[in-house]
Amino acid sequence: MSEEIKDNINESIEKITKKDFGIYFFTLDTKGNPTAGVATIYEHVKILRDLGFNANILHDKNDYKLREDENGMGIAEWLGEEYANLPHISIESQKLHVGPSDFVIIPEAFASVIKQTASFPCKRIVFLQSYEYIFEMLEIGENWNSFGINQVITTNENLKQYVESIFRNINVEIIPIGIPEYFKKSDKPKIPTVSLCARDKREILKIVKVFFLKYPHYKFITFRDMSALPREEFAKQIAQSFLGVWVDELAGFGTFPLECIKSNTPVIGKIPRMVPEWMGSVDEQGSLNLNENGIWTANLNAIPDIIATMVGLYLEDALPPNLTNGMEEYKDKYTPENTIQSIKEIYSKIFAQRIVELKAIGDQEMKKATQVAESPIEK
Repeated sequence: MSEEIKDNINESIEKITKKDFGIYFFTLDTKGNPTAGVATIYEHVKILRDLGFNANILHDKNDYKLREDENGMGIAEWLGEEYANLPHISIESQKLHVGPSDFVIIPEAFASVIKQTASFPCKRIVFLQSYEYIFEMLEIGENWNSFGINQVITTNENLKQYVESIFRNINVEIIPIGIPEYFKKSDKPKIPTVSLCARDKREILKIVKVFFLKYPHYKFITFRDMSALPREEFAKQIAQSFLGVWVDELAGFGTFPLECIKSNTPVIGKIPRMVPEWMGSVDEQGSLNLNENGIWTANLNAIPDIIATMVGLYLEDALPPNLTNGMEEYKDKYTPENTIQSIKEIYSKIFAQRIVELKAIGDQEMKKATQVAESPIEK
């Protein structure tokens, strides 16, 4: 038995060394509705495959929406054909077979999947992009350690600090988000359009209604809800707009303002509950220090008035220098190159750590087998 254990462990280590193992990213089927979180997962899979690893999208049902149908877009339309062509595996098809050398990456919202996979022999990792959903399906007293999870990948320092403050014995690695190169300044002049991005669509409607009631003389302004757009069309619309508006109370990071900044489009944002690192910081006394790379407000009802002020500045071509300088500082801070380099370094580190874990498991099992063999047999 001890030799069999030793052989299995050595085989698993050899598979990791030779990149002969699977990495499976569990992914929510958004039914063609674009979300930054899912786009980030696809980016990890694509980059890992470019680096020679067998990375795959793992989803629940066979009817995962890859391409457009009568109900709207699929992955191919909003992310691109190269992303739709990445390997996809359905749990329903029962084609997922994992061993000790494999890795399953699970978003923080899917505590049910974390629980269901607790007996799997593979290494399981939580992919944390939103603090809000960590406890969605965990019972009181439960945590990720309860189900064998000790590794987390996240996107920024704030989320890292948050999860480390509530869970013990968790190793958290940061892989920053990169804003794609197709987000860029338009060659054409800005048009009087405001691009709106909000988690709750009712907030968009409220902002627009209040704006036109208070400022009817600005009826030439167009508001554009940025949901349900292909990514490159999304980028084009932001670049053409003279202003972006972002409302997302639950954001753990938030890419829309950074996409606006990179497109040379000023952005108004409601300060979320967890202040993103690019927006500012909270000091030890609890005071909020905001960066001047956007117009940030804690008052949602003030946004229509701020939009009106920005319309006046747009018409006069008179954006404040502190705002334009602040935007310039952040235009190239979150690059795809940084993401690729971080993915290469962090995943290599995780794979190396898994080899160490497997060796430790092998040593433990061998020790148990030796102890059993040396125990006296009672008659």
